[in-house]
Amino acid sequence: MTIERWWWVGVWLLGLAGMACRTTPPALTPSPVVQVVVLPTPFYPTATPRPSPTATPMPTPSPTRSPTPAPSPTPDPLAPFFIETLRARAYEGGTIELVALLAQTEAFDRYLIRYPSDGLTITGYANIPHGEGPFPVVVLNHGYFDPAVYRTGYGTIRAADTLARAGFLTIASDYRQYAGSDSGPNDFRMGYVVDVLNLLASLPTLPQADASRVGVWGHSMGGGITINVMVIRPEWVDAVVLYGPMSGDMADNWRHIRRMWNRPEMERLAAQYGGPDERSDAYRKMSAIEYLEWVQAPVQIHHGTHDEQVPFAWSERLRDALRAAAGKEVEFFAYPGAPHNFQGETWDLFMARVQAFFETHLRSLASPTPPIPPTHTK
Repeated sequence: MTIERWWWVGVWLLGLAGMACRTTPPALTPSPVVQVVVLPTPFYPTATPRPSPTATPMPTPSPTRSPTPAPSPTPDPLAPFFIETLRARAYEGGTIELVALLAQTEAFDRYLIRYPSDGLTITGYANIPHGEGPFPVVVLNHGYFDPAVYRTGYGTIRAADTLARAGFLTIASDYRQYAGSDSGPNDFRMGYVVDVLNLLASLPTLPQADASRVGVWGHSMGGGITINVMVIRPEWVDAVVLYGPMSGDMADNWRHIRRMWNRPEMERLAAQYGGPDERSDAYRKMSAIEYLEWVQAPVQIHHGTHDEQVPFAWSERLRDALRAAAGKEVEFFAYPGAPHNFQGETWDLFMARVQAFFETHLRSLASPTPPIPPTHTK
């Protein structure tokens, strides 16, 4: 091969090498399309964009102290025995049952009775005159007896028989815990008062009794019960006889019973409720003598000047207090030298005065026509 031919071969090879070094840009492969979505700006009626609301910090409330309720006053444990409390409550009574015939006389028949009193069954007796009734009624309240020795009729039967022979229906409660009665609460002897009030409320259930004409007779403790009755339900009582009665002042009674008989109940009452020295105001509220303005019935008082059990001066004080309380009608009889329990001529004089008193204040009252139905509560 000639030199010229080798030259052209070299030139040709150099051209190939140049072509091998030239870079041709590759074709572009399109990238995936990403769609950008522009959300519309919220529309406001003003051109000025509304700023995001900034929460106004609330003032931290000062701690509020709940008002402390005023403490309820502690009820006075003596309140159930206050005269005003006893006046405010109800006495429903119930049916008086004639349980058994105890005796028959030419003028009247005597029956054992029973009746309800605040859930208790209370016994007693009734003298029902012969003849056509209804008869004016005398309720008799006996004095203190040891319940272990007491029998139905003790302390009242002489007077009850005398008045029944004169045409009065006479009736007496044994009270709770006496004779065949149930036992029940009796602090300050107010349970006995409740039993007598329930007997009075029950009188219309006894067909022979004229419940519109009612007298009450009480001796000693029974006299004290009667004083309470005549202020608690004055409208139920038309005439009152007090015979050597205990005081209408609860403090007098408490001190006297404690001093004279030293009964254990007085120490218990003092420990439980306080005595009259430290609870003087409460004892006044339990004292009927503080409420004599409520008395409606005429009152007759009998007392022996030598009463060895109940001070004669108590009846004088009651007489004066009744007369001072708007001029209440009161008869007062002193029996010189007479003891607590009248006998003989003193007794006869006493009962003659009592009978005349009831004749005046009960017999003269008109009997209702027709008789009061048993549903009536006096």
